Parts: sequence; C-alpha cells; structure tokens
Amino acid sequence: MTERVAGRLGRLFWWAVRALAVGYPVALLLVVAAFRLVGEQWWGTTVALYLPRVGFAVPWPVLTLALLFGRAYRWLITQVIAALVLLFPLMGLHLSRHAAPTVGADVLRVVSLNIDEGRFGLANVIRHVRSVNPDLILMQEGVHADEETLRAGLSDYAFRKTDQFAVASRYPIVDVFMPPGVSFEGDVRSMRYVRYRIQARSGLIDVYDVHPISPRVALDELRGAGLRREILSGRIWNPASAEMRFNAQLRVLQVKTVAEEARRSTNPVIIAGDTNLPQLSWAFAQWLGDYQDAFAQRGSGFGYTFPAIRSPWMRIDRILAGPGFRFLTCAVMDEHVSDHRAVMADVELPSRRPVP
Repeated sequence: MTERVAGRLGRLFWWAVRALAVGYPVALLLVVAAFRLVGEQWWGTTVALYLPRVGFAVPWPVLTLALLFGRAYRWLITQVIAALVLLFPLMGLHLSRHAAPTVGADVLRVVSLNIDEGRFGLANVIRHVRSVNPDLILMQEGVHADEETLRAGLSDYAFRKTDQFAVASRYPIVDVFMPPGVSFEGDVRSMRYVRYRIQARSGLIDVYDVHPISPRVALDELRGAGLRREILSGRIWNPASAEMRFNAQLRVLQVKTVAEEARRSTNPVIIAGDTNLPQLSWAFAQWLGDYQDAFAQRGSGFGYTFPAIRSPWMRIDRILAGPGFRFLTCAVMDEHVSDHRAVMADVELPSRRPVP
C-alpha cells in the first residue's frame, strides 16, 4: 500500500515537473509581451521593467536539473526555449558584427555619456570620452558640472552647454534649440532634451541630446521602508503607485515630445543619451522604435550601461539614427567615470547633398 502511494506521488511529482517545464517558457513569453505591450502604461509593469532580468532565470537550473535527473531528455527542449527567451528578448543579448564603411563615405564617431554631475571627476570624464577620438560627444546630467572645466578639456572641439546637456563637436554647431516647458499635472515641466544642428561635410544633421526623467525617485518612494513591508502593509498600492504612474507618464510625454520634434526635422536625425528606457520598453517601441539602434545593429553582448558603480543590468544609454545613416560599430566603454557607462558608435553619414 505504501509503495503504491509512493508510486502515485512520484508520478504526480514528475508530471508536475513536466508541467512547470512547459509553463516556464510560456510565462517568460507572457512577461515579454507584458513589457512590450503594456510597459509604462501600468505601474506594475513599469516597476518590473527596471528590475534585474537575471531574476527571471532562477527557475531555469532547477527545472533543467530535475528533467535531467528524471531522464526526461525530450522535455529539455522546453528549457532550451526558455533560455533563448531569457537571453535574447528579456535580457537583451545581441550577437552583431561590425560593418565595413562604404568607400568615400563620411563616418562620424559618436560618444554619449551621462556624466552624473562629474562626481567621479570631470578630468576623468574628459580623458575617458577623448580616449576613442570621437567626432561628437554628447553629455547629460551636467547641470552643476563646471562649464569652464569641460570647455578647457575639450578646447579643440566646438562646445556648447545648455542646462544639464553639453556637446563637443569636430564639426561646426550652427544652431542650438532647447524646447519650452510643457504643462503637465498642473505644473510646467522640462522636456529634457536639446537639439544641436551640426554642419557635417555631407550636410546638416540634427542631433538630439536626451535625458527623460529617471524612475529612481519613484522607485525609492515605492520601496519605502522596504518592499516586503510596503506590500504587507498595503501602502505599495497607494500612494506610492500613484507616484510611479506620474513619473512614467511624464517620461512618456518627454519621449513623445522629442520623437515628434525629430519627426518634423528636414535633416537627417541622430538621437542619443540616457533614455531611461530599458529593454522591451513600451514607450521606446511606441515613439523611438522606428530609429536604428546602434547597439542592436552592431553591438555584441548585453550592452548594459547602468548602474555602472555596481554590476549593470540595464541598457538605457543609447545612440539612435534615422533613415540614411548606417551604423558600422557600437560598443559600451567599460571604465567607471560615472554611474553610467559611455556608449560609442561609428555611423556612416548619408551621402553628400547640397546644403540648404
């Protein structure tokens, strides 16, 4: 009798393992769909977007070992599928190769870095961005960074600093535009971007230096006295979730505004900076998804850029380009000179055309 019960329990256990093995990749695909289709439109998926994606891999070794132990080798295909979903859409793995430039084409080397107000030293920031000899350097979060130090360190570049943004260009900067604030929830909010018009050899280029609002403050408010306590007490549902909704809606408005401004441009467009939009972001797909992403096209690995002072788990710093451009290379620069890592890309400019 005991053996019969044990046998039934054993069969039930292995059926449960098989059911979980199938359910796991299905659940991962549902997470991917929730991020991409819902994302910033609901505070819960907004929070999940900014969590380390490696957490979704916790069941994988357990299920894989259980299937191996039970000699259910054919069922291992479920874990192969799960691994592919984990690595590529969820964690953002790319296995791209560099491309050779077209003969005679102009190539622009772009570096983008959130300098975190130069907390790690502006001299280190300048040395770091200059180390790859870029043609165009875009910086964010430098409202309190000393302009004269940056200007002196980049004296062989055309230089402009506007609010938190700074640009250094080998080509002339013929125009700088910072948009006016927009009314949002009863207050006037900055749209947090600057457009630089650059006179390249092949013609004018509109370069957008962007830094939508960070979710950091809202996430800290949500965490409160600790995520577990906030959940058990019920405080996580209100008002912390309201703060997260406000934060996400403002970020979406800022991204939408810069995207609409860029769409109206009559010149080729580059958009770069700290987007605060992680892998699978709904807002990114909705408003910036038509642009070429340098790392997605030419990067290799995960390309995580934040938080650099620990082990990065998000790729939120990006270099994007509109039609006509062609990315040749892209890499994340590993040295820690900020709480973000810099992104570098070589982009082939559109063919020469008359300057308006």
